[in-house]
Amino acid sequence: MKKVFFMLALALTSTAAMAQSTRIIKGAVVDKNGNPLPGATVEATNGAESTTVDADGTFSLEVSRWLNTATARYAGMRKKTLEVQDGDMVFRLSPKFEMDWFVNVVSGVVTMDSYNFYTDVPNTTYSLGLMGGFLGKNWGGYTKLLWTPNSSFASEPAVPTVTIGATKRVFSFMHAYAGVGYGKVSGADKEEYYYSNPGGDILYKYVSNNDAMAFDLGVIFRIKNHISANVGISWVTDFDQKNFYFSAGVGYVF
Repeated sequence: MKKVFFMLALALTSTAAMAQSTRIIKGAVVDKNGNPLPGATVEATNGAESTTVDADGTFSLEVSRWLNTATARYAGMRKKTLEVQDGDMVFRLSPKFEMDWFVNVVSGVVTMDSYNFYTDVPNTTYSLGLMGGFLGKNWGGYTKLLWTPNSSFASEPAVPTVTIGATKRVFSFMHAYAGVGYGKVSGADKEEYYYSNPGGDILYKYVSNNDAMAFDLGVIFRIKNHISANVGISWVTDFDQKNFYFSAGVGYVF
């Protein structure tokens, strides 16, 4: 009889020891918007225990009490590892190839190679345009169009400066961009002005509007969740004359 009691006590002790060596972790696996990801897997990091997430995105898994971290995986998503905790564990997974599209309204100042005869400084005007594209996790792309209205814009619309390029994430809130494209360079010189209009009332005169290359450089900022802003400079040149576009804009990320 004593032997039976001894064996029973040993069994109960072993069961209690086993119960103390494991724990139950529970929680949910969702996307970045909080939608459940049924079929995802949760596994003990560097362990053999794993489970499949239910239709409502929740899971429950018995693991070693000494487990420090658990990992969630789902097709097309980046895996996520969290430290094990007593409360609910929520794994928020992001797409492997995440990108955000944006559209900005842009305006700025243009400095042209045309001179005011009396002040001897380059002429300036303004520009309007649009900038749009996508911001990837690391790399992205964009297109920018800038118009410089002229005095007869209604009958002779200005040819836009068009640039296409790439974006590179620098910080979580900032992407650098660079690109190349096509535009028109406008310019005049004092000598041409002097012989074409000596003593007249016109202070400057454009004498060229040539095909040119455009080079772009700037940064795009992410402000909160759906607001974007950009600042930059575009250099338009036919390698004889040059125009500089200093621009800034604001828009929406979706």
